[in-house]
Amino acid sequence: MDPQERLKQCGLAATPNRLCVLRALDGASRPQTPQELLAVLAGLGARMNRVTLYRILELLVERGVAARHNAGERAFRYCLGRGAHGHSHFHCTRCGATQCLEPRLLEPGLSRLLSGLPMQVELAGITLGGICEGCQHS
Repeated sequence: MDPQERLKQCGLAATPNRLCVLRALDGASRPQTPQELLAVLAGLGARMNRVTLYRILELLVERGVAARHNAGERAFRYCLGRGAHGHSHFHCTRCGATQCLEPRLLEPGLSRLLSGLPMQVELAGITLGGICEGCQHS
């Protein structure tokens, strides 16, 4: 989905900085730390300080456009939010790499779990840990 349309759907104005952050997240192959995002943004020609980036990321997470992830590291990582109920990741305990999982992989089991709960769940974040495919073959 187009970054402007994403922002419009969640009721946010499409400011140049927000659009740049969304493009950086969309172009990433894995969840990014704010420091990694700042480097990507600089490469896109955006002049943004750390505080502005953090404010934009928090707003995007709050509105469900982005997902925040922590795999026991000191820094959060961010990626585009996908899926109706939340966003899932796999974290390799050997190499430390984190990758986003396609919502379709966990949706059937998550839907069954949520339907059996007495409360209304609005957001779920799942992190699976183990050894990634690359580490299994090395």
